[in-house]
Amino acid sequence: MKRFGIQFGVWLLLFIGGVVAVGIGTQLHPRLEVILFAKAGQFGHTIFRIPDFAERKKGPDALFLGSSTCYRGMDPRPFETRGIQAFNLCSSSQTFFNANHLLQWSLNEEKRPRHLLLDVYPKIWSGSGIEASRDLTINNNIAHHAAFQKMAWSTADVQTILKASYFGIMRLFGPHGMVQGTRDRYVPGGFTYSIQSPVGSVECVPDTCELNRTQRRALERIRRTCEEEGIQLLLVNPPQLCEEVFEKPEVMEGLPWIEGNDWPLAKVDTLYYDDHHLRGVGAELYSEWLAEQVAAVID
Repeated sequence: MKRFGIQFGVWLLLFIGGVVAVGIGTQLHPRLEVILFAKAGQFGHTIFRIPDFAERKKGPDALFLGSSTCYRGMDPRPFETRGIQAFNLCSSSQTFFNANHLLQWSLNEEKRPRHLLLDVYPKIWSGSGIEASRDLTINNNIAHHAAFQKMAWSTADVQTILKASYFGIMRLFGPHGMVQGTRDRYVPGGFTYSIQSPVGSVECVPDTCELNRTQRRALERIRRTCEEEGIQLLLVNPPQLCEEVFEKPEVMEGLPWIEGNDWPLAKVDTLYYDDHHLRGVGAELYSEWLAEQVAAVID
């Protein structure tokens, strides 16, 4: 066991040394970073959403977690007009696996919410969490925080681990190499406003969705954490022009469920830019309706 520990320690030092050496090389030749790792950017406004949440003095009344149907569809402002301070911490392709790590991060940062609104768009139920893990480390200037590194390493995906390790270490060196961007279409509180054109007519071919083992276990952890921390967990199935087909998994039973497809405007195609993402005007109207539903449910 001692021998294994020494070997692992040597490997870890060599690994970190290699990442730092490569990092120095990519700073001398910036194009190498894109070739070897990835190009950091502001897609999904992760670079603003994560630090904005980290800089809060305390947790919000309601925290939103979930994928792009959430970060482009759930505007915190209508909640605040009803006395519910909210923050949208959703991100592109964010699965329950990723949401669990973000919830743990928020608690570690002493930003405990009173209510957790979890977007449960069924297409993410079979995901691995790799895409969102990369987004949350590559496009995040505080990617060195343990929670984001743990998320990446928990995927057990070699490329994701390498990318997270590289960007996590490089962000320790200050402004040089940080992700840059503009706050166009980003609303304080974590919302991204979409101005894309209406989708027009859509031929619906619904998918049958099932919850895989990775996502089920992550959702179990989220539910257990909320129970232990006294956080009210609410599940939100977002509105979709083409609804997915599914049976509600057992792990979701007994939790408040808000059905976005009950929104009176859920099937108005001009409010979407594809078959499940709302345009800005659609998100505004949906969020007004959703805030009313949540206000009627929360304790």
